[in-house]
Amino acid sequence: MQTRSFFAAAAALALLSGCAKPTPPEPLQIENTKRVEATVIGIEKAKRLVSLRGADGRTVTVEAGPSVRNFDQIKVGDRVVATYFEAIGFELQQPGVAAAPSEVGLVAGRAAPGERPAAAAGGFLRTTVVIESVDPKTHTVTFKGQDGLTRAIPVVTQEGRAFASRLRAGDRVDVTYEEAVAISVEPGK
Repeated sequence: MQTRSFFAAAAALALLSGCAKPTPPEPLQIENTKRVEATVIGIEKAKRLVSLRGADGRTVTVEAGPSVRNFDQIKVGDRVVATYFEAIGFELQQPGVAAAPSEVGLVAGRAAPGERPAAAAGGFLRTTVVIESVDPKTHTVTFKGQDGLTRAIPVVTQEGRAFASRLRAGDRVDVTYEEAVAISVEPGK
């Protein structure tokens, strides 16, 4: 009789564990960097216009506003390099932990006088959202932000879909988003 009770208890525990909430997802960080280069093929100094040819052969002319320092150093044959960085991180917040207030930050800089022309700008956002639903068919997560607005976003990466598949309504997720762009003019080859 004791053996039968043991198996009954083990079966009950197995059923209960199958009904329990799945293991929470590990924190997730997704990063992406893109780099684009173009060659300076013409300059109109009086109008501060620079004509560029990309690797695909297409040309574009851009105006270098007065904030572009050291414009006179740009020469035909120089390379203009633009690098874009984007990262987003998600972490399931522990129950009972108060949400930190949202944070937003911006930073920008440019070349010092006498240096080759260059500039960079970036920003970040940290906030906590509350999950309202996860649609596994459309891979869409619906959540409410600290601003009270509800948003629905598609999850496109496999890592993101794996993270989202373990979320449940009511979960709170800390989200950090960062992006930056840097542009520099480098001497031609």
